[in-house]
Amino acid sequence: MAIPFYEKAGSLISPGDIFHRLPYHRVPKPLRVARKIAYSLPKTSKIEGELRVILEVGKDTPKPDFDFDPPGEEILSNAKMAKAIFLTWGSEVEDDERSGKLHKKDWLIAPVFPLSPLQEAKVVDPSTGSVITMADAIRAGKSPKFFPLSSLPNEGREEYYVDFRKICPLAATHFQGIPRLWRLSRAALNDFYHQLIWFLTRKRIFFERIKCTSCGALVDLGVTFEGQPVEPEGDE
Repeated sequence: MAIPFYEKAGSLISPGDIFHRLPYHRVPKPLRVARKIAYSLPKTSKIEGELRVILEVGKDTPKPDFDFDPPGEEILSNAKMAKAIFLTWGSEVEDDERSGKLHKKDWLIAPVFPLSPLQEAKVVDPSTGSVITMADAIRAGKSPKFFPLSSLPNEGREEYYVDFRKICPLAATHFQGIPRLWRLSRAALNDFYHQLIWFLTRKRIFFERIKCTSCGALVDLGVTFEGQPVEPEGDE
């Protein structure tokens, strides 16, 4: 019997949950700060929203000066929307929810994109030197930057991939009320973490047989990634 790639999402938000639609962002350079203007628009104005003055760091010298200490400045960034896979540990999520300060907490996501737009892009397979499509390279796990995802249940045959290059934090309140029907199965989540470690370190230590530097014994590669408390139970 084939091992399932997905399983139903649980009642609690946890790593491997797939969210239907969330923003991800990129902060460009030069950095531009948006400061609220003290006065408001008249009610008869056709312009909607709040007034902001846009200041460029390194060019403008506002008064008061830029202050990036907490809570920091409001800045302009490029934002898009996509499916996303959740990264923050479930125990941290529960602690943040109990804190009563969810609006001050940040949780991590990695955006998820359709694989079909990469069917025509060509790359060189580093192991064979042959030319293959980018989509096939991702499916075969040939790049640490991307993790392939099977088509989601009840959503047609579209395949997806996770882009580790675009991991970003979001305010925890973004996740309230966002649909999450599916999550990675235990086996798929373990493969996901192996790929993430490969991306972060560029070392395939979980993919090849290695020996202990002290005794020479082969290291057991049947490792699974489980959450562990950072502090002893009962500590505040």
